[in-house]
Amino acid sequence: MEEKINILIYEKEIKINQILKVQICKLNTYEVYEIIDEKKLLELFELIKAHVLILNLNDLNKNLKNIIENYKLSKRINSILGYYNKNDSYLRLNEKHVIILEKPFKIIDLINNLEQLLNTKVFDKSNILLMKHLKFLPYEKVLVNLKTQQKEHLTEKENKLLFYLYDNKNIEITKNDLLKAIWGVSESLNTHTLETHLYRLKQKLSKIEPKVSLILLKQNGLYDMRLESNIS
Repeated sequence: MEEKINILIYEKEIKINQILKVQICKLNTYEVYEIIDEKKLLELFELIKAHVLILNLNDLNKNLKNIIENYKLSKRINSILGYYNKNDSYLRLNEKHVIILEKPFKIIDLINNLEQLLNTKVFDKSNILLMKHLKFLPYEKVLVNLKTQQKEHLTEKENKLLFYLYDNKNIEITKNDLLKAIWGVSESLNTHTLETHLYRLKQKLSKIEPKVSLILLKQNGLYDMRLESNIS
């Protein structure tokens, strides 16, 4: 029997809490708990394991901040997705694997980050050697040339795109696969977004190492990623 994915939403504004729950429930059969008061949140921490805690950082006090960080260290909370209004006071969590969004943000941005947190393969493969001297750090969204120590930062979509291509490098990928995995849309959408992001990704890889190129073979509507080098 598969373990249920528990998602806790701590947001005191009821309308926002309900909107987040509705949108997240559309994704999958996750167990989503909407919480508006600290007492209920602490009770749930004792009862269940939180795979992802989504919270408004403006609602944090020092005591709750310390409790959350302790639960994170003890693995009772796997991942945290926080957001804040920079015009209001807030406490920043001292935890490496915390994704922070600044309000106002689009719901799709929160959903994309949530899916990234639930994709444990990203964290299992936090240091990927694309080639002998080229390292890809998906959690940090960075490409590193180990010879020159040059770094190139990726956007959220470029990062997800490269990771998906790498993770499926021996599998034929359709355009629809990429659009659904990265943007959550079908190929019926008339867009050049995919081609634009692929081009920018190849440009960044070329910038960090001119002698290495990302080759995307496209035959019969299928994509296949290859990395080629002319470095002797």
